[in-house]
Amino acid sequence: MYNVMLVDDEEEVRLAIEKKINWQELGFNVVATAENGQDALERALDTQPDVVMTDVNMPFMNGLEFSKQLKAQLPATKVVIFSGYDEFDYAKEAIELSAEEYILKPIDADELYQVFARIKVRLDDEVDKRRNMETLEKYYQESFPFFREQFLIGLIEGHIEPDRINEIAADYGQGIEGNFYAVGIIKLSFENQNEINNDTRRLLCVSLNQLAKERLAGHANYYCLNYLGNVIVLGCFERAEEYDEFVTDLDRICKLSAKLLQTNTTAGVGGMVTELKDLFSSFKSAGEAAAYRILLDENQAIPIGDVEPKGAHINLFETDNVNQILKQIKIGSPEELKGSIHEFFSNLHQKGVALYQLKLSILEAYFEIIKLARTYDINSEDEKGDKDILELLEKVESLDMVEKWFEDRCFKVKDMVNKTRLDSTGLMIEKAKGFIAEHFTESDISVESLCTYLNVSPNYFSSVFKKNTGLSFVSYLTDIRLKKAVELLENTDEKAYMIAGMIGYEEPNYFSYVFKKAYGISPSKYRQQRGN
Repeated sequence: MYNVMLVDDEEEVRLAIEKKINWQELGFNVVATAENGQDALERALDTQPDVVMTDVNMPFMNGLEFSKQLKAQLPATKVVIFSGYDEFDYAKEAIELSAEEYILKPIDADELYQVFARIKVRLDDEVDKRRNMETLEKYYQESFPFFREQFLIGLIEGHIEPDRINEIAADYGQGIEGNFYAVGIIKLSFENQNEINNDTRRLLCVSLNQLAKERLAGHANYYCLNYLGNVIVLGCFERAEEYDEFVTDLDRICKLSAKLLQTNTTAGVGGMVTELKDLFSSFKSAGEAAAYRILLDENQAIPIGDVEPKGAHINLFETDNVNQILKQIKIGSPEELKGSIHEFFSNLHQKGVALYQLKLSILEAYFEIIKLARTYDINSEDEKGDKDILELLEKVESLDMVEKWFEDRCFKVKDMVNKTRLDSTGLMIEKAKGFIAEHFTESDISVESLCTYLNVSPNYFSSVFKKNTGLSFVSYLTDIRLKKAVELLENTDEKAYMIAGMIGYEEPNYFSYVFKKAYGISPSKYRQQRGN
């Protein structure tokens, strides 16, 4: 079923149209009606009709202006315009507005049936096209390189939930298979940083990525992508021995870059891992290896194992567990947060590593929590808090004791994150109310101008504002204006048409309409009843 909205300033006309044909037999439901363009626009945004049938001549906002604004906000909605005037200008403007049909009053039942039968065919065709598998398949194939690149970036950044990696890899990771994996990061270096503009940097990065793709094209198990001004190369190996070949290949790219692009590069090569979920660890160590270019010669590949002690990059830091803890601090329930913390400590205990390594892993996790707090501008712990964990780890007698301390700190941060989020939303609502209070007398005030002031999107603001106040922006603005109107009616001798302009209504008739709709009587009768 498709949804229809009927708009006409005469109730009998709306009812007559609604009864003229069997809407459901045609495949339509009449879900809303309105008596003027302004009301219709607000209801259309709420009900999202597939088709709007509107009269031209209506008070406050005519059908053509309503159709124009409707198309700007709901471009997919079909518009049928009807009028009692057989005027060329009306029909011409209707065509310019991409109206589906232009009908003259009085509306004949057969004509109305035929109009909506034609619209039904068009709507069905559009649905079929959206569902057309060939179209979707073509789009998928065209978009596949982009989706794969986003998948690889998600892997190296550690942003994909471990239990979803295989599911996503089935769609976008064809060929990304192996028993071992490693990440290489090729970084450009510039002797005179200030003399290199951004355009030159981007051009060199694109050129370096193209060079890497061309020279590594013979390796079907290598994948190259641009990443924040660097080139990332993912290597997938059947045998561990292929890692050395990977290092050699990246070394060649660095030397070719110096020769062909006349720029210095360094390839940091991360440690080898056996699962896709651990690529973040390899990526992180690749960046650390590349940082050693300040101590070594450039234009070469530097494996992490050559510059840091063996075993230094054993995956003690439980990245997945810590990411889960951070997630639960932000959006999880207390039970989920407690479970993630317990899983983190259980995994550490099961590894059976040396005590100093265990302490280091806990410290790293603790500082990740502090970093999260700082992103919310929260001073989660003072210097005493930092000393507490150092002293606790120095004198620790049981892992359970540390887990309890760590859990307390996480819950404190969670409480502060929740409070900060609520404070931030509350502040935005108060700023919005202040803006409305200051500008409600202006006829052109809109949710767009308010959101520009707040620097948020209209959709987000509308959702948050209605959730917090129980009113839409338009309803809240109308309420403020009418309260001011009541105040002026009760305490001044100003005429109603003057009051309309003072509270932001350009048309006195529309002010009277809105006032009567809210209070049941006109502004003049309201004043009479109050004795003014």
